Amino acid sequence: MSVSKGAVAAKLTREEIEKKAADILLAHNLYSIPVDLVAIANRNGVGIYNAKFSEDNISAMLSKRGDNVTMLVNQSDYSNRKRFSIAHELGHHFLHLFEDGEIIDTEVDLFRFESNTLDAGNEKRLREIQANQFAAALLMPSELVRKYFHETTSDLTALAQLFTVSEEAMGYRLNQLGLV
Repeated sequence: MSVSKGAVAAKLTREEIEKKAADILLAHNLYSIPVDLVAIANRNGVGIYNAKFSEDNISAMLSKRGDNVTMLVNQSDYSNRKRFSIAHELGHHFLHLFEDGEIIDTEVDLFRFESNTLDAGNEKRLREIQANQFAAALLMPSELVRKYFHETTSDLTALAQLFTVSEEAMGYRLNQLGLV
């Protein structure tokens, strides 16, 4: 990940990040599945575009110049991966990118960092943990995951399809919510 000024990670708890994602869904009347990420982005002034990057390992990029916020997503990524990348970049938008600057995420940045791997003072890791937590909370709101977990008799494949996420992401979310 490359970061220029404007990307400062605050000390947010998982609960605060979950609440921020839920508040955004409720504010836009989008607390349903699958979550309409493009509507959230558009309603918050973020333009999303497919892009072909010069480096194969770039997943997405978020850039802010004044009131202009642009997100570029790797056009060759499969749809569930794009959805996670968009939600992750929205996490950076809502949690980190307050001044002009950009955040460029590579494939490795989207892999999960857990808070127990956080080095003291490592802003990059903290931002990535927070963006991943936000993405999971936005794509898979805890209340809805719990509801459908019981309705689908805990079928991982069915849950992933309902929420339009990968089975890996859903499995991680179920574990994080203590459902498995």
